Amino acid sequence: MFLLVYSARLNPRLGLAEWIVAAREKSTIMAHALDLEGTAKGLVALNLARSEPAVAPAAQLIHLNDQADFPTLVGIARVLLERAPPSWIRVAVNGSRVAREYIPASDLAALAWLGDEFDAVLIEAHQRAVAPSEEDVRKRLGDAAELIVLAALRRAGRRPVHVALISNAYGYDIELRAADRTDRLEVKAAVRRTCGVVHVSRNEFDKSRLFGTEWRLVQVVFSTGALVRGPIGPAHVEEIRELPGAALRALAPLEPNGFRWSESAEFRPPSEAWMRSGIVPDPAFWALSER
Repeated sequence: MFLLVYSARLNPRLGLAEWIVAAREKSTIMAHALDLEGTAKGLVALNLARSEPAVAPAAQLIHLNDQADFPTLVGIARVLLERAPPSWIRVAVNGSRVAREYIPASDLAALAWLGDEFDAVLIEAHQRAVAPSEEDVRKRLGDAAELIVLAALRRAGRRPVHVALISNAYGYDIELRAADRTDRLEVKAAVRRTCGVVHVSRNEFDKSRLFGTEWRLVQVVFSTGALVRGPIGPAHVEEIRELPGAALRALAPLEPNGFRWSESAEFRPPSEAWMRSGIVPDPAFWALSER
């Protein structure tokens, strides 16, 4: 990338082929060893360079073409990771921590040259490129969890009603009516790293109190593969478990004693409070085609 941007600055070129030839003419072994053609096409595909009518690097790269020193190369890495973040960055970066165990070995090796800048570069890329879209990811997983539970219940011969499509006022997502009772299921999605925390709205909590044993929380735990864009299906479901409303309410302090609800609260139920769900995903059902 440095060679391409540097050559474009020295002498503007017409078209992709002329640009690549100019970069290869630089007096360095690297210029002949690297895949300049693939890199040039990648820059154009990522809108980091224009090849027509004349070659022009994007503004983010203009100040990264004076000298191929370490700060310049780190700057290039920052631009690339922000523009094209790898799929694993969503699970590998959590706030100010980088969990290397979630990064493929080949990518770890490819990024090892960053040295002490490794964590800082990935955290910044996550903040700039990934964090703003995480609400969309949560929505996508939440929708998939509800659809997977609905399909499983229908396959089991039940007749669930997806009340979340009607209104959020219900305080739960799925209703199952029987002669003697109505089960009310609030469905939450998680991946293994986040399944210990449950966010519950004030309305959901109030409805759990109102409906007692009829209300329960169903958590669908997905594998990290569900975070990559594409269809979500039973192969991505690691576990479905349930939390009785009473177990949830037992974790909330009494409001008069220094606690007050706002829009929602974060609960961390102990592992023994969870029960294995009898809901079994329909193996033929796939939710949410790629958007």
